[in-house]
Amino acid sequence: MSRKFLLLFILLILFSYSIIIQAADPVDISNHWAQDYILNLVTKDVINVYPDGTFKPEENITRGDFATALAKLMNLVPVSDLKFNDLSNYPNQKYINALVENGIINGYPDGTFRPQQPLKKVESVVIILKALGMKQEEEIISLDNYLPFNDVNNQHWASDYVKIAQKLNLIDNTGDTYFYPDRLTSRATAAKFLTEFEDLNGNTGYIADVYPTTHKLSINLLSGDRQVLNFNDETMIGRNNRIIGLDEILKTDKVFFIANENQEVEYIKAYGMVTEEDLATEVSKMTSGILEPDDVKQLSQGNLNVLQPKLLSAVKNQMVEEGLSTEEVEAIMQTDWNKLENLSKDRLAETVAMQTGLPLDITRSLFEGDWEKIKTYAQIEVVQRMVQRVLNSDLVS
Repeated sequence: MSRKFLLLFILLILFSYSIIIQAADPVDISNHWAQDYILNLVTKDVINVYPDGTFKPEENITRGDFATALAKLMNLVPVSDLKFNDLSNYPNQKYINALVENGIINGYPDGTFRPQQPLKKVESVVIILKALGMKQEEEIISLDNYLPFNDVNNQHWASDYVKIAQKLNLIDNTGDTYFYPDRLTSRATAAKFLTEFEDLNGNTGYIADVYPTTHKLSINLLSGDRQVLNFNDETMIGRNNRIIGLDEILKTDKVFFIANENQEVEYIKAYGMVTEEDLATEVSKMTSGILEPDDVKQLSQGNLNVLQPKLLSAVKNQMVEEGLSTEEVEAIMQTDWNKLENLSKDRLAETVAMQTGLPLDITRSLFEGDWEKIKTYAQIEVVQRMVQRVLNSDLVS
């Protein structure tokens, strides 16, 4: 046997051995809680195993590795167009470019992606939900009254994403009241997130019909296909800014939904024509819950008795301190505008605005019952809140 042939033979054996090692199960995940999640991804060549045969489940996953695994799992077509100036030498840059092109992940304001930087738990959750199609505000159900975690309040930039992820079981419902949003994502946790994501599918369309007896509904997808799905009492259902029942969705509403592998709808968000109920709910949120939506509608009809006794007393006392007589205050409370000049109505509007936190323009329109103006002002307020929310985020997911 010639030396050249022997050398080729040895190289072939080494190459085959290398393939066997890489194809084998990682050597450090036996009996690990995430073993099945990890094996699922490794078998599909979605996530890498290290040359020494280990997976290192407790090591933090990098932004680049997470993005690459997600793009592979979604079967995205790699994109050559370079999106970030620090990816030119990164081996999996085409997968990251594909996620960016699909609006799933962003970089930093300085034009970098930082692929070797570890990923926070909250960032990985937001990226997963965006990969399901939850990219716009109208596709997100606001769960202000649901607080499963003590360290993610309603002011957190990713509050709704975390709550929705918890309800979709992307986050374990172990009874722990802390999510630790800024904790780094381990490779094991990333494997769980990615595997759970694989069992879900997001899509958009219009509800064609609802079959309450069999708990099914049919949806005409934007692609032109029709899909029949199951729903149950646990299905999250929202419309515009409210939690609703399935029967409140209008035929003209566009719906974004998430279904699981068993064709069960777990999440439906409808958005369409703004109703008085929507506006009353939005105005109620602006008061931080001081006024309920029904209170807002009653106020628009001139019924001041809906103000809670404590708030009503505070409003009266403030107006007296501003120089009004008790008789004038009582006349204002009775909305007897014939006895009083419009100045008194303005004074009442200013006082209620100060006590509830409502913008003055909305409060004035509320007393006038002008829902069109309220709609305009409420939309502006929502946009301002969204902008502030983005500014307070890390701008990375």
